Amino acid sequence: MFNRVVNLLFMGATISGVVLLNCDRPKGMTLLRAQAIPMTNYQNDLGQVTNVNQLRDVAPTDWAYEALRSLVDRYGCISGFPNQTHRGSQPLTRYEFAAGLNSCLNQIERLIAGSESVSAEDLATVERLSQEFEAELATLGGRVAQLESRTAVLEDSSFSTTTKLNAEIVNYVLGTFGDEKPDGSDVDDEITFSSRVRLYFDSSFTGEDQLRVMLQAANITSPAESGGTNSLALNLEGDNDNNVELSDLYYTFPVTERISALVGANGVDVDDFFDVVPTMGVAYDTLSLFSAYNNLIYDNANGGGAAVGVDFDILDTVNLAVGYWATNPADPTSGNGLFNGNYAAGANLNLSLLEERLNFALAYLRTYQGAGSDYDLAGFVGTEAATDPFDDQANSANNYGLAASYRILEQLSLGGYAGYTTASTIDDTADADILNWSAYVTYSDFLKEGSAAIVSFGQPPTLIDSEGTAVADDPDTPYLLNVEYQYNFSDNIQFTPGGYALFNPNGDSENDTIYVGTLRTVFRF
Repeated sequence: MFNRVVNLLFMGATISGVVLLNCDRPKGMTLLRAQAIPMTNYQNDLGQVTNVNQLRDVAPTDWAYEALRSLVDRYGCISGFPNQTHRGSQPLTRYEFAAGLNSCLNQIERLIAGSESVSAEDLATVERLSQEFEAELATLGGRVAQLESRTAVLEDSSFSTTTKLNAEIVNYVLGTFGDEKPDGSDVDDEITFSSRVRLYFDSSFTGEDQLRVMLQAANITSPAESGGTNSLALNLEGDNDNNVELSDLYYTFPVTERISALVGANGVDVDDFFDVVPTMGVAYDTLSLFSAYNNLIYDNANGGGAAVGVDFDILDTVNLAVGYWATNPADPTSGNGLFNGNYAAGANLNLSLLEERLNFALAYLRTYQGAGSDYDLAGFVGTEAATDPFDDQANSANNYGLAASYRILEQLSLGGYAGYTTASTIDDTADADILNWSAYVTYSDFLKEGSAAIVSFGQPPTLIDSEGTAVADDPDTPYLLNVEYQYNFSDNIQFTPGGYALFNPNGDSENDTIYVGTLRTVFRF
């Protein structure tokens, strides 16, 4: 009987790896919200099976059922995964089989030592198998010893046992071109070379949580300044005269299996917690800030301070996040602080359909801005009228957003967003309506795997209707066209030639079209 079972055991290992014994296998650690931790941790998460019927994916009709049952009942050397599965179709290497076989041989030796009944035929088989796999077992033991030695060296010299350091370096060779700015002065058209450096210190204490500390230094002069209108703002830009500053500080952690939470003290933007659309992918990295985000929601100017939020995975395809952002939480003066200053509060609902080919995001934000706070009502890319229609009077706003993406083919995707804001002064003497939208098409793996061609077109935030405001409605509609090619040299280096054009800058057709051209390089490691 034992010989027949061993033959079945060899057949399972050779053909499909149907038998999984007591051996260590790699186990991937939990995915954090921001990134995945590589599969470098080896653990024995298998549990001893006392009855073959404990394995949920093993049925009496399976061809190896009797062999498994015999190994469990007679020798007790079969283990299952934590979810009570056997994964009989999963392949295993000869080394893994040797380790599992060794476990069974040890069990048989214990039975012999305990005067259990073992036939002479079985003992002969055990001796033969021990000799046949002697080299593999010796090699396996050597590998384990080598891994233990290397692990000890890495632990002694590692940066941290809980923290991973990531970096992002963005370089721009940039030019802004056109005859005049909207105010009539000349466009600053000198070619510039500038950069932004971010260091991310991501710590995990349980394997499922994440503490992010981000340091940043940058000296990128935005086309919004050289071209004279916010709609020209770059994505991945920043300028603090290359002084290192604390840019992000927040902590995310699980509450239950489907609920997680965020608490942040500094630099938490709305898009740090609200997902636009899970599969927008390369569109996040577009050259134009307007093309990358719905600024009325995800780059709302009331973000960037402290925040608290809760994220619910209602279903595998439905996610709801709610959050609160305070712009000046550390300022104790009147009209500031955590609850009495500028704030944003709202919710974001994500829906994924057709096996994640079709995705939607519905968002709402309620915002407040105090008098003289000098924060943009229309995010960072609106026309002058949309940015401050109330001349720094205290105001509140309702911001509505819709985003969608659809993967037509494996490489071809369409998507876009629309945002609408209704705002009014606190004393109800003025109100304003602001609109923006954008649509894009991406072709992934174009010329090289991981690269993408992107074209997007839309209307930056524009004041379309108002009453009692300090400025008139924008007389014309501005449009922005963004064209680029994101070429990935590797997983760590991306090179993006491209540019964008702003038509009717600042919502006036009499203003000259302004162009931005750039060569951008991004290093991530």
